[in-house]
This record gives sequence, structure tokens and C-alpha cells, in this order.
Amino acid sequence: MATEKELRHKVVNIMKGWLGWSEVNGKFKAIIDLYNTQKPLPVGYKMKYTDEWCAATVTAAGMQAGLSDIILGECSCSRMIALYKAKGRWMEDDAYRPDIGDILMYCWKDGDNYATTDQTANPNHVGFVGAVNSNTMTIYEGNKGEAVATRTVPINGRYIRGYCLPDYASKATTIKTEAEEDDDMDISKLTDADIEALAARLDTVLSKKEPSDWSKEARIWAEGQNIISGDQAGNKKYKKPATREELVQILYNIENPS
Repeated sequence: MATEKELRHKVVNIMKGWLGWSEVNGKFKAIIDLYNTQKPLPVGYKMKYTDEWCAATVTAAGMQAGLSDIILGECSCSRMIALYKAKGRWMEDDAYRPDIGDILMYCWKDGDNYATTDQTANPNHVGFVGAVNSNTMTIYEGNKGEAVATRTVPINGRYIRGYCLPDYASKATTIKTEAEEDDDMDISKLTDADIEALAARLDTVLSKKEPSDWSKEARIWAEGQNIISGDQAGNKKYKKPATREELVQILYNIENPS
């Protein structure tokens, strides 16, 4: 039993386990061998160790994860796109913000005007999205410099051909708990108003907490020196983190006692 999130991470973790497998150390051959165990082989073609193997790596990772029915098998990037298009799981929009486990297709012919045009030429390379940050993503790829390796790519950056979107939700067998949903929150999507609301909530919660006994003597001294005066309600908020503004006011009060 697994959630959609767990399935997405499962295939990426397989790619992480293959990092460093290369043509130099020969470990890449295990990926080709796994790919060739498909029955039937895509388009009836058995891969050779001399073939380009980026798409085969994506396929093999899906096989090892037990997700061959949604991570569609191919050793050709172009044919892989065709498979996802037939399933309605192809994302042409370069500006799409991907999820972990989505599959990024590259096209090295993308021009300087990549931000305003849609590159529709044949793809050249492929990998799994392994992490997504505010403006970049980390891609796990086979045959990057003849090895399994990572690459950092700007979201909506140059050379993005599009995305294949395996239907992980269709394979999920458990529903996310509320805590798991919260864990998926992307803080980069928070607005200034969201952040201010969270800060206000934090202030309210911490303001209700009583100070610890070990600071009693220091608190009595600080209040006697008018260093800490509290708000209009008399709440001195000892558990609340101090801002720089509050710190300089405290220092000022020390230097200028009333």
C-alpha cells in the first residue's frame, strides 16, 4: 500500500541508488539488461550496450519500482512522448511546474527565445524530476556524461521540450492523511499575505506560553530596569523570538534607563 507521494519518491529513490553507474565502471549494463527483460520489447528492439541509454534508464527505473503500466517503456525519447500523448499524459507547456517523479524531456535545439516560444523539435534526452525548489529543479538522468547523474534546471528554462506525466494517482492504494497533505505544502507558493498571517498566528501562540522558572531572576531585573515592558495587555511575550527592531530597542533601554 502506498500513497501517490510515496510512489513518486520510490522511482526517484531508485535513480538515486544508481547514481555513479557509468560506462566507465560498467554498472550501466545492469540497466540495459533490466530494460531488455521486457516482454514484449518495445518495437521488438533489444538494446545493445553501445546504444544511447537515457530513455532506457527511465524505463528500467519504472520497471524496478513495479510501475511499468504507468511509466511507459521505451528506449527512444520520441516514441516515449508518443506513448504518453496517446494516454493524455503529455505536458507540452514548458512553464509547467512539475512534481517529483514527473519525466522531463530535453531538446538541445531550443533557441534564445525559449521563454516566449514552444520548441516542438524531436527530443534529445530525458530524466526524472527528483526535487523542485522555488525556481529550479533537480533532474536524475541516465547517460548524462555516460553515467547516471543529476542536473539542475531552471523551471521554464531553456532546452525543456515538455513533460511526460506518469499517472501515479491511479496506482495509489491509500489516501493521504491531513498531515501528509500538509507535508506537501510548497512554501515557495505562499503569498506575502500568507506569510504575514502565519507570523501573526505564531505570535499569538507563543504569546500564550509562560516563561520558564530558570529565567525568573533575570526577568525581574529586566522589568525593574524598564528593559522589558510588554504590550498594552501587559503580556511580555518571553517565548516570542525578538526581531532586530526589538533588540535595538532593548539595547537602547539599557543605555538610556528611564
